[in-house]
Amino acid sequence: MFALKISGIVIFAGSIVFLIAAFSPISRVYSLPTAEKKLGVITTSPKAWVISQALFSLGAILVSAGVALAAYALKDHPSAPLLFTAAALLAAGAAAWTWYVTLRAADSTAFVRDSLPGWQFTVYTLFTMGAFLLIGIALLRMGFPTWAGWLLVGSSILLFILYVIFKDMPPFVYYLLGLALAFVLFRGG
Repeated sequence: MFALKISGIVIFAGSIVFLIAAFSPISRVYSLPTAEKKLGVITTSPKAWVISQALFSLGAILVSAGVALAAYALKDHPSAPLLFTAAALLAAGAAAWTWYVTLRAADSTAFVRDSLPGWQFTVYTLFTMGAFLLIGIALLRMGFPTWAGWLLVGSSILLFILYVIFKDMPPFVYYLLGLALAFVLFRGG
């Protein structure tokens, strides 16, 4: 299935774009202890900050598009509704995430002072975890390698538990799962 291979490529590209943003030099801002230090890094490289936020958004959008393409490619399978639901969750999550990173790019002072509304991040986080859980279940039902389905299911549950405990989750972890998904879909296509 050529469309399945393409979906794997799109998911891979989106995951890589997101991971580039997450591990770019400007992203050290997330590990700094004070708002002043964070703002100092951002104001030193404002273009890099805006570009990283755009890459974060683009990565999430590409992954959601890749999952939608996979759902379409597998539309005749009885478990396809799980993939379509996952694609919808990822798209809604990507929209919330895009809103959030746009706010971060537009008002870095509010970002470092934690005065931006946080609901967009929460929606993005929960929808993305839910989507990967559904994708994992679909992979198990569709005859893809069992390890991949269990990896997505188990990781989604573990990430949710950690999110509940710590009230935060670094988003790059979802795109590590995206790399595994991309591999499985490309090989299955």
